[in-house]
Amino acid sequence: MNIRPLTSAVGAEVDNIDLSRQLDLDTADALRRAFLEHSVLVIRGQRLSEDQFIRLSRGFGPIEPYESTVKEFLKPGYPEIIVLSNIERNGKPIGIRDAGQYWHTDRSYVAQPAWSSLLYSIKIPVDSQGRARGATQFSGTIAAFAALSEPLKDQLRRLKAVHRYIYRYTKAPDKPLPGVVHPVVLTHPYTGRESLYVNSGFTERIDGMSEGQSKQLLAELFRHISQPRFVYTHQWEQGDVVMWDNFATQHNAVSDYELPMERLIWRTTVRAPAT
Repeated sequence: MNIRPLTSAVGAEVDNIDLSRQLDLDTADALRRAFLEHSVLVIRGQRLSEDQFIRLSRGFGPIEPYESTVKEFLKPGYPEIIVLSNIERNGKPIGIRDAGQYWHTDRSYVAQPAWSSLLYSIKIPVDSQGRARGATQFSGTIAAFAALSEPLKDQLRRLKAVHRYIYRYTKAPDKPLPGVVHPVVLTHPYTGRESLYVNSGFTERIDGMSEGQSKQLLAELFRHISQPRFVYTHQWEQGDVVMWDNFATQHNAVSDYELPMERLIWRTTVRAPAT
């Protein structure tokens, strides 16, 4: 197994590994250590069944259930897998069409947020010139926090923010989820590193601040986090496995394709450790 960093802020590509096989303990440990160090791992050229993809995901922890929010897009027979796709069958979408086309952190709107998420690409949209579309951007929020001034870091460490699912969506889920409060500066439960834990997708406001102050501060933080110096942009290929650490990154799916360019990706999400 070879590991090559992709940027100075976030991401690494892993070569010479076959994820369809049960990983031995040394390889699994090395992969986990690389993941915690780089926050995003890219592993190309994989061929996985549903069971193999689920086994890989469970190697990082329990898989997060999604019945409360996107149950109609769970893969039939495999409720651990969410389908992301713009493909329609009999006039109905087979997966989530927009697939996170905004900067966000997965499940920051629950009391025990998701730790890591994994995607496996089945079909990638390609334009008439043969160029892949639908890239995914990842921002390293540990590097983004480290780049702030010390006075601002100290201020942010004392703040908390409200995250809410229906803040982003106009259609409420079947079981409405109340807002939750998380520290603006998150201490990673596995590494102890500090990261900015606010995102434009689900962070509603800074707790205890006036509306005007909250909007201004959040807008400044959102702009800071999305700067190119903190971002790795992944250009998809069929057979890619990409995993990311939600305590150390944010991500955004680029919307630059439409039918007849088809996209089909499987996704799993791994729970955070209990606190």
